[in-house]
Amino acid sequence: MARKTSRKEKREAPEPPASTAAVAKPSPRPAWWAPLADRRERLALAVLLAVYFALGGLYLATVRFGNAPDEAAHLLYVQQLAAGKLPVFRAEDRANFEAHQPPLAYAVALPAYLAAGGRGTGEVPRLARYAVRGVSLLLGALVVTLVFLAVRCWLPGDPALGLAAGAVAAFLPMRLAVFSSLSNDPLTELIFCAVLLVLGLGLRDGFNRRRALLVGTLIGLGLLTKSTCALLLPVALVALFLEWRRHRSRSGAYVVNALLLVGMAFVIGGPWLARNQVLYGDPFALGAFTAYFGDRATPEYFMTRQGLTFLEYLRFRVLAFTLRSFWGVFDHMNLWLGGAIDSLPGLAPGALPAERLADLLRRGSADAPIYTVLGWVTYALIAGAVAGVVRWWRGRPEGWQGDTAMVWALCAALVGAAFLRFNLEYFQAQARYLYPAVLPIAAAMAMAWLAPWPQRHRGIGAGLFAVALGGLALYAWQGTLLRFFEKVGW
Repeated sequence: MARKTSRKEKREAPEPPASTAAVAKPSPRPAWWAPLADRRERLALAVLLAVYFALGGLYLATVRFGNAPDEAAHLLYVQQLAAGKLPVFRAEDRANFEAHQPPLAYAVALPAYLAAGGRGTGEVPRLARYAVRGVSLLLGALVVTLVFLAVRCWLPGDPALGLAAGAVAAFLPMRLAVFSSLSNDPLTELIFCAVLLVLGLGLRDGFNRRRALLVGTLIGLGLLTKSTCALLLPVALVALFLEWRRHRSRSGAYVVNALLLVGMAFVIGGPWLARNQVLYGDPFALGAFTAYFGDRATPEYFMTRQGLTFLEYLRFRVLAFTLRSFWGVFDHMNLWLGGAIDSLPGLAPGALPAERLADLLRRGSADAPIYTVLGWVTYALIAGAVAGVVRWWRGRPEGWQGDTAMVWALCAALVGAAFLRFNLEYFQAQARYLYPAVLPIAAAMAMAWLAPWPQRHRGIGAGLFAVALGGLALYAWQGTLLRFFEKVGW
């Protein structure tokens, strides 16, 4: 007769094996903030941000307010919001030439402006001017954090890459100049980085309705920040398509998610586009913008007045000035790295008043040797990025990682194409217009730098990269900004 099993034996008996389906079920993917669970990574990001705030504070407190591109016009927009008015662009109002811009970035700066004593009329207090700059600096810190986290989520097995990419976002001198001045660029970059991060997570984990609505919400907020954010719409739809391509049985869900994404973007941003259509005749106020820029230098000016061919214009004007301003050209794009110069070649004696000539000599030259060095560094990084991507691709990354790389590359390509198109109409070779694509740019630069480093030393390589970029930012401040503006503080 079989013996009955006691309760104690039942408790101690091993559990039956799990089913094959349960064993094969993949574990949940880590959340986007998961890299910060590691103490060393939290420390690395904290140090990165601490140095960023220190350098950004020096830039903010050294450059006189208004000595950053279009800063006075951006402040006027905030002041008009403080007065309860939404500005309307008029070509004859030369001081208010940013009035065609969407309002969100200025609304974000408004509380700090009011708290610092700013009002809708009268002279703007000095504290209010620098308070709105502080908002830009905080937004920049969020951009640095998102770049760090997005790259870490994309390649979780390579912690050094996130640190190197974050250093690019934090320490390029021109980026510090943007983040320490008032404009709508910091919020634009933040929205681009947030969208690309969420798209990467969607490609990794799948797009559900909530994630599609989140992307649509971010793009809608982008349409209320800067018209450049419209480029995110095709990028997001391509990401949805790539995710559907790997799960063709979910075609119905793909269509629903695409409609939700586009619908949410236009529910939020559509009223602003409709307002522009009524006021200016087109949803992005391009006609109003063209009316203001009608007196700016065009490619035809350089080809007819200076005898350049079209290719020479692209090479010696657009490419040359873009490379310089990518690293650092300050004030109103006329304060150069490298220090003061002794003379201006080709300038006849007495052609300029002595005071004007002295100012030009203090501003340095676009031909400073440091730009030659930085140009070669740029070309080396481009070559290294290509080599790093090829080696990474040969390592057979997961399908979602390859799709993420394609989506980020598409974003960079669209931003670059818009920049080129702008320069085919007007000469505006300011690399800050490329910074919305900072996430793919920073990832590519980090991959380029780390490509020759062996795996066990990549952390050291990322640290040295951050130190080198931070040193360049300090050199640009001490040797250019402090030398020219002569003091810290206001």
